[in-house]
Amino acid sequence: MIISAAALASATKGFKKLYDGGLASAGEPRISKYAFRSPSMSADETYGWLGAMPGMKKLVGEANIRNLADHGFRVANEEFEVTVGVKRKDIERDRLGIYSGFFSAMGQNAGRHPDKLLAAALTGGFTSTCYTAKNFFDTDHEPQAGKTKFSNKGTKKISAANYRTARKTMLSLLDAEGEPISENPNLVLIVSPTYEGTAKEILLAERNANGATNIDRGSAALDVWPRLAGANEHMWFLVNIGGPVKPFVHQVEVDTEFASLTDPNSEHVLLQKEYLYQAYGRYNVAPLVPELVYGSTGADAA
Repeated sequence: MIISAAALASATKGFKKLYDGGLASAGEPRISKYAFRSPSMSADETYGWLGAMPGMKKLVGEANIRNLADHGFRVANEEFEVTVGVKRKDIERDRLGIYSGFFSAMGQNAGRHPDKLLAAALTGGFTSTCYTAKNFFDTDHEPQAGKTKFSNKGTKKISAANYRTARKTMLSLLDAEGEPISENPNLVLIVSPTYEGTAKEILLAERNANGATNIDRGSAALDVWPRLAGANEHMWFLVNIGGPVKPFVHQVEVDTEFASLTDPNSEHVLLQKEYLYQAYGRYNVAPLVPELVYGSTGADAA
């Protein structure tokens, strides 16, 4: 194949089509269920409303103005990319098919990457701080000084009894004004593949091991995360996604985009004899509202 502008444009169009196909094959990402999307216009954003949810109360005298700056939590955007070089000789020899799997995988992995960050934010919540100045999962959160403290952390492996403890904890949480965090909770139990069977017995079985009616049946949805396999297999989480605010934030400054460098006069193309194709984005995923997630390390026996 003779290298020409038309040939390069055709090759780039084909690579982009493969990338888009891989992106579509990634399916519906989990990030859309557990995180709210927050557009970003700078290197980082500060969420000042944390700890001061906008609940209504009777007006007595002057309005109670919430100082949102007291509850700020900063999330910085990060850059992510994957870049591949396609050799000029491969285009000349019409060997573009050897790259098809790569570009499909590039698109698929780009689509799944926010879920990878979500899993890291979830499992890392036992050691990373949140707006309360405590770890995201902790036993003594204090959203506002002098207000109700709360715990969203456990250490026991998943069992029916420990699930009930977590559910009771989630449904009993109050905001700074003493109001329920969520009037219409929508709970999801997240476990690793190791505990899929246990979780199904808790949430789906009609009867328990003793033959009695399973009172936990249907009390939460089940989500089995392959990304919890391995070192984090004993961890489990109960998440409330029933309100307008989600427990995590998917902050996006630049959506992942497909770009190419095919200018024959560019230094890289001239010296390396290859054309560059890249998926690039600027965003981040962070745990934001600990009131909406209960997490257990699973380090202790059930």
